[in-house]
Amino acid sequence: MMGSPKTVFPRRLPAKETDAGLSEPPASRSSARTNRHQNKGSGMSYRNIAFCGILCVFLLGACMSATDTNEQVVTGLVDAVEVDVASKIPGRLSKLLVKEGDKVKKGQKLVTIESEEILAKMDQVQASIDAVRSKLSMARKGARKEEKEAVRKQLEAARHQVEITRKTYERMLKLRDSGAFPQAKFDEVEFKYNVSKDQMAMAEAKYDLVMKGARKEEIEALEALVKQGESTLDEVQSYQKETTQYAPIAGEVSKIVLHEGELAATGYPILTLVDMQDLWVVFAVREDWLADISKGDTINVHIPALRRDVELTIFNIAAMGDFATWRATNDKNSFDLKSFEIKARPTAAVEKLRPGMTVRWTWGR
Repeated sequence: MMGSPKTVFPRRLPAKETDAGLSEPPASRSSARTNRHQNKGSGMSYRNIAFCGILCVFLLGACMSATDTNEQVVTGLVDAVEVDVASKIPGRLSKLLVKEGDKVKKGQKLVTIESEEILAKMDQVQASIDAVRSKLSMARKGARKEEKEAVRKQLEAARHQVEITRKTYERMLKLRDSGAFPQAKFDEVEFKYNVSKDQMAMAEAKYDLVMKGARKEEIEALEALVKQGESTLDEVQSYQKETTQYAPIAGEVSKIVLHEGELAATGYPILTLVDMQDLWVVFAVREDWLADISKGDTINVHIPALRRDVELTIFNIAAMGDFATWRATNDKNSFDLKSFEIKARPTAAVEKLRPGMTVRWTWGR
């Protein structure tokens, strides 16, 4: 009979028989615990210091914000007078005498436009005027010497004819009354006599017309036609002047829209001039800010592009369109706030100031 198996327990080794790292002496364990407590306390101190720093920065910003609550900052833009140079007539741009950035004087020649239609119209109108003037000259001078002599002879012949037919008529009348001449023959003589008188009247009228010339009304009508043609010629010549464009103001060429060889439409800009001597700044502010703003006030602004402050004088305050409403309120006893446009000019010339630059205006309310 076999006996029951024995349970074998592992033997516990002394501390000196264990491998290094598997067991630590009591002194080492105590030192490690002390270091961990020291590191933990040091980390907590760093966090406290950082928290205090953030809190100080926050409080400083709050103080600065509280100081600036009564200040308003508005951004504006520099603006200037811009003039578009365009022609009243269509044509092809033949010469462009300036470039972008060029400075021009008032009256300086800028572009030339070629328009064959205007030249053809001028020739047509001039020919019509010449024709009417010739007719007017003939009407004033009357007929030529040869024409006057011819109508005079025609009138004399008509008078002789009337004299002959009258004598024949008187003789035949006596014979008819005595019964010696038939009535039918007498009627024929009487008819010839009457025709001769009518022919003499026509000759006299023609003679008077040739000798007196055209009537006053006819001359006045021809004179009116001449004036009408001259007015049309003046109109065409005014269009002819539009083929050459000159600078309407002294300024700088800011943009060229069309170039040589391109077609210029009626009224379409060819180039744009900017008056650099007349600059101002445009701001848009709410109407509830106008209590502290008046026309004629002098303000100080900052121009970031030039890194300098400039003094401006307000010269215009005007309401902007309905589209520029800043805030709409529908509550009881409330109203919409409109935007107002404020324009101000520099009190002195500002070097290098150009349209489009940003201007910052800060003022306390």
